[in-house]
Amino acid sequence: MKKLLTLCLAAAFLFTACGTKKEKSLYVQGLELIALMGEMAQSDAYFSMYSTVPEVKAQMDKVARAAEAGIYQNPKAVYQITADPDGLMELLKNTSGADADFDRMPPELKAYAQSRLFSSCASILNSTAGMESIAASSIYTCSKSFVCHEASEDTAYLYTYEGACPVLVTFSAGENYAVNASGTYILNEDMENPESLAGIFGLSGFRIKELKIP
Repeated sequence: MKKLLTLCLAAAFLFTACGTKKEKSLYVQGLELIALMGEMAQSDAYFSMYSTVPEVKAQMDKVARAAEAGIYQNPKAVYQITADPDGLMELLKNTSGADADFDRMPPELKAYAQSRLFSSCASILNSTAGMESIAASSIYTCSKSFVCHEASEDTAYLYTYEGACPVLVTFSAGENYAVNASGTYILNEDMENPESLAGIFGLSGFRIKELKIP
């Protein structure tokens, strides 16, 4: 009887410990995604699965060297980027080149278009760097899903590094605290600091703040 009681108490302790497991922050989730992206950048086998064009591979040489040196493990600064709905719709109008009346969209469709656009910011930034950069950044884009109570709205973290190109990780918030994260190398050399975003997009609807690195 005493042995059975001991086993029950041990099981209860393990159940409680598992139930109170500390949730990873968006910052940590982003770093884990960037670590996997670094493995991708260093792997010739991974690249050969998607392309055989040397010019595309050359776009990632600097990234691969930085990943091998461990630079991507220690960001110099991390910035949180959010955007108000009106700013996102303004960006959508600017990039689409169309005169469509987006305000007449049904609310559900409008919200979906806004979320898609926010996750496409990295592609917009890389679009001015040339076709090879677009292709390279697309190959090494990495995504994952997880649960995080911290994410109450769509947001992005810009991880910047000393001597290496930045990485933009977008976090799309879904139902029941589900989050889809997508990380992309920003190969645009004009992206020297987060304030460049407003100039590149040609709007002021983005809010940027520097995060305290743990």
